[in-house]
Amino acid sequence: MNNKNPLAPDMKMSEKYRAYLHDCDSAAMAQRADGTSVPLREVSVADVEFIGGMWRVQTRLAYRVDVIRKCPMVLGDKINLQEKNYFEFYRAALPPQYNCYGPIGGLVFDKVVAKYTTDRGVFWAYGDSVADARAFLGIKLYDEYMDLIHNFACKKKPRSL
Repeated sequence: MNNKNPLAPDMKMSEKYRAYLHDCDSAAMAQRADGTSVPLREVSVADVEFIGGMWRVQTRLAYRVDVIRKCPMVLGDKINLQEKNYFEFYRAALPPQYNCYGPIGGLVFDKVVAKYTTDRGVFWAYGDSVADARAFLGIKLYDEYMDLIHNFACKKKPRSL
């Protein structure tokens, strides 16, 4: 999957495509990360970005970036962990930094993501450890199901907020 380079100008795909076609007709070249050039018309518009005054071939990404609680993350392998809950845990990494050709550096899977699927949807949380991710997911679930929990746990007590 090819994620958009954050250094690329913010333009609509139609604007980018129009500029791409114009520059293809002008025999423009596209720069690769290794310093070589290739005719722009030989590269798909989806594989280049116009950054710093020239077309640059972007490095292909082999992963998907998901947004978990407003934080972009790359999910890794599922953690084989049996607990007394229905949560699933995954290793996760923050997306790498970008240069004008795409991501640089490798992924460091030093985060943990917790997932819980309900009839109301999928709930996510993350942290630096399984305990952190579990705690943040528990808080999210409590926020979502507070009234249900209170009604079940406090049947004899009048409800007040």
